[in-house]
Amino acid sequence: MKVAAILRANTRLLTSPTLIFLAALLTRVSVLWHLLPAYASRGFYEENEPARIAWCIVSGFGFSSPWPHTTIAPTAQQPPVYPWVLAGIFKAFGSYSYTSLWVAVLFNALLSATTAWVILRLATRDFGLPTALVAAWAWACWIYEAVVSIRLWESSLSSLFLVSTMLLLPRPGENGSARRWLMLGILFGLGILTNTTLLVVFVGFYLWLWIANPQRSKSFSRGMLLSAGVCLLVLMPWTIRNYVEFHKIVPVRDNFGLELWIGNHDAVTYLFEFNGGFPLLDPAEYNRLGEIAFMEFKRDVALDFIRKNPFKFLRLSAQRFFYYWSAPDRYTWIPLSLLSWAGAFLACRRKGSPGCPYAIVLLSFPVVYYVTHPWSTYRHPTEPVMIILASYVVVSLAGRVREWKSLAPTLSPSSRA
Repeated sequence: MKVAAILRANTRLLTSPTLIFLAALLTRVSVLWHLLPAYASRGFYEENEPARIAWCIVSGFGFSSPWPHTTIAPTAQQPPVYPWVLAGIFKAFGSYSYTSLWVAVLFNALLSATTAWVILRLATRDFGLPTALVAAWAWACWIYEAVVSIRLWESSLSSLFLVSTMLLLPRPGENGSARRWLMLGILFGLGILTNTTLLVVFVGFYLWLWIANPQRSKSFSRGMLLSAGVCLLVLMPWTIRNYVEFHKIVPVRDNFGLELWIGNHDAVTYLFEFNGGFPLLDPAEYNRLGEIAFMEFKRDVALDFIRKNPFKFLRLSAQRFFYYWSAPDRYTWIPLSLLSWAGAFLACRRKGSPGCPYAIVLLSFPVVYYVTHPWSTYRHPTEPVMIILASYVVVSLAGRVREWKSLAPTLSPSSRA
């Protein structure tokens, strides 16, 4: 009886959302405790574009100048949400102060710990409790995820937006309430204004919702229109601001030309190359042309390189593909990436349409990085999904092993005799 009671108590602890959240938060705070004293300025503030824009906002220059030594002028190099979050922290606790850094990274840690809770709910709904527990505890306690999540970047917020929208997506056959569609539209809009790469994923979600419900009721169609309309309303103020500042339609960001150039120009030998044309290293060209003309010039250089070197572009894209799924440690990330792709295949095969959003994330989110340039940290918003899918495969394999073991005595020669 005591053993059974202990097992029940341990099961309650393992499945406790509060405990998973606290474990995730403790892991991230312990990482902060070790990293911040030694790397506060060099590892977090130095060359950080959102922090530079936040300083400009607090200093009265508006949303401007993502790089030092550049002309202080309006910018759309970053999406607006995270720089404005940092600006609020700078306003309250001081620009580039140690206190502000602690507040900012603790905010990221809270977001990432909340993501563990959402992972638990999402995976429980779609794959069952065993998969959910493996995924949530892996996210909570993995030091790598803790380190990446506390960067002074939008990654933790983007991760939370992505898994939250997946949790809100109506299942095939569900109409969804007006409130649910409204929240989905708001989250889609804020997610895009946080990490513009999520736009492709969210468009994929809308297409899936439409295709997965061929017999669409009026309430479902109205809900989708409401969600899309609210998303556009959330985006509109920033698009209007950009048009006023640049006299050009810039829906969210204007930096695609620069990102394309970083990975595709004559000096590139592997993946990408930063040289004198990058404003952080040499701002002269950026200052001379202004932001929009500079971005367009870099885009034209990159497109000309691609036209003249199509096979080199394909080779570089293949290298970027491999890097995206294997960095920073190929012995960890190649197996995990393969498991996540296997999990997406298994989810679509076993669960049909409800498994498709997971495949949409893996297929759509990385595409822009294949053609521009990747950092391993760019993958972070999708890593909760990857961990859920990998956990699904592991739990499924464990279930098969248990089945085989239970069948083994009945299949042995001695048992048949």
